Amino acid sequence: MAYVARLAGAGVICLYALTTPIQAATPIGKIFAKSGSPNATGPGGSRSLNQGSPIYEDDRVQTGNGNVQIIFIDDTKLVVGPNSTLVIDRFLMRGGNKARKFSIDALRGTFRFISGNSAKNAYDIKTANATIGIRGTGFDFSSGRATLVAVHVGRVKLCAYGNCETVDDRCGVGRAAGRDVEELGGRAKGSAIRSLPYILNQAPLARPFRLNTSSCRSVASLFQNFFGGGTQGTDRDRERTPPTSTRTRDGGGYGE
Repeated sequence: MAYVARLAGAGVICLYALTTPIQAATPIGKIFAKSGSPNATGPGGSRSLNQGSPIYEDDRVQTGNGNVQIIFIDDTKLVVGPNSTLVIDRFLMRGGNKARKFSIDALRGTFRFISGNSAKNAYDIKTANATIGIRGTGFDFSSGRATLVAVHVGRVKLCAYGNCETVDDRCGVGRAAGRDVEELGGRAKGSAIRSLPYILNQAPLARPFRLNTSSCRSVASLFQNFFGGGTQGTDRDRERTPPTSTRTRDGGGYGE
């Protein structure tokens, strides 16, 4: 009986060892706002995401027809748009609410990223075919057969297969497709802007996740007038979205 008891005790200890890492995982962010029925899959299985739900390292976030707006403990803000999938690969804290390493893999869809308190070299964003280096930035991007990025604040370095292009703020737009990386202009730039949903209409976003997109809206409006079509809602968004910076003073901090 004593032997059986020891075995049973060992089984309990083993079970505890297996389950404790999942139960003791430290949240690295939370859902600030959401729409639809998004979910996350992590070491503990799949779960629905609601306002206030914690986000963990290794989570795979899927939005379906909705979106999620995530604020991380270093004050980085991330929007995962409709029909999008993203994996939080790595998040290592260094103290002082700053990340030593913050790596995400945007598998497909549309996104908005606003950097937080962490150093610029801590961030690593991968898409389906490119990488995006951060330089203290707020930008929209998409991941699919090509990667598109539109920069509103700061700058990014867009790279694919060793080829890189620096894309600056005030609506610099870059594209990576195959081995080609380029900064867009003309009609291609207007088309790229229209494919990123939160540039022309920020109404679905909570205020801390909004940016001043007026430069990009002006470009989209110019090419709408010249070529026609595709930018409905621009005037409405201009009225609804006041200029903001990557920091807001009306709330949105991780602890609020």
